Amino acid sequence: MPKSLHSILGGGNRVRKPSRPPASARPSSATSTPSSSPRKRPAASQPRQKADDDNELFPDRLEDAGIAVLLATELTLRDVVQAMRHIRAHQFTAVPETGFSSTRRTALLRHQATMPPLITTGHVHAMLARGGPTRVEREIAELIGRGALRRVRVERRGAAGEALIETPLLLGMLRNSSSVSAATTEAYVRVLAARPTAQTLERSALRDEQADELVRAGFLTSAATRAAGPATTLHQRPEDRTTQMSIQRASAAASGSLGAVGGQNALHMAGGSGSGGMGGEKEDDYYRIAVPGHGRHLKLAGAAMDWLRETLGRTRWGEGTEGWLRERFEGGGLYGPRWKELQGAEWAWVLGEAVGLGVVEVFQTGAVGRGVRALGG
Repeated sequence: MPKSLHSILGGGNRVRKPSRPPASARPSSATSTPSSSPRKRPAASQPRQKADDDNELFPDRLEDAGIAVLLATELTLRDVVQAMRHIRAHQFTAVPETGFSSTRRTALLRHQATMPPLITTGHVHAMLARGGPTRVEREIAELIGRGALRRVRVERRGAAGEALIETPLLLGMLRNSSSVSAATTEAYVRVLAARPTAQTLERSALRDEQADELVRAGFLTSAATRAAGPATTLHQRPEDRTTQMSIQRASAAASGSLGAVGGQNALHMAGGSGSGGMGGEKEDDYYRIAVPGHGRHLKLAGAAMDWLRETLGRTRWGEGTEGWLRERFEGGGLYGPRWKELQGAEWAWVLGEAVGLGVVEVFQTGAVGRGVRALGG
């Protein structure tokens, strides 16, 4: 009987795949091999991880090789007026032609153009630190006495301090103001020229209608006007604060006291009336000389200082390298979100303002450039 096809072919020479094991024999997920994919971390843990990373950015203190000079390479910066002009020239970066809508670009340019040319006294001291605070204060007092500079008092939220402005710039603002008549302008110019060191004016110095014009335009304020709120050190002069920075400057002076760097009555002792020129009179009997728009300057400086404190506060020791801070400030690019929030403020101006106000100190690290450390001011 002939063999069937099946019996002829058989199955011995065929290659068969191993059959799939039953489900009961497969390894469970609990006993999976190490090569299996790890589980994804929940998204909720991301902010916590970022905060931990910020805290561990500088786990060890930076090497402190001494206080750094802000403008070590600026050899032509010798006097107070040059320092003030340098600060103003570096307050804002240029607004780019592209990358912004026309409305946003116009708003930025208008804000920068209307910023008053005020320079805090501490910022000038920070820029001219090599000359010593006593020499700088004497030069400021001399320039004020000659009428080249004007020292004005600025107040906001209960904090008080002093700033400087070149007298020609103040007079230019006055003459270009559409809110002040020509007669009032000339009367005010004569009063200012006769009192180069005064920060206040008696009410009898101007007619009532002239004073009203100047108050509305922002060139005068009531000497008795003070905003309520807890006092802070943001807008005070360096010698009136007891931070590490002011103590350091005082100890470097001849007498080793706060009076060596100016003290409360520096301008009065130099021959001017200063803020103490009212004597025993009531503040209601005086006007205070002011600069229009000084609130914008204080608001910008306050926002920048708040950001700097907050950023350094996230590190373990309250310090970091200047390069790291600048990268954070610029948001990874020159026109990042922080730059936009601060109306295009330049990093050099922010750092100088912070040093002058006693918010931070800058020191040499030797290996990683300059370091920035938060102070108690």
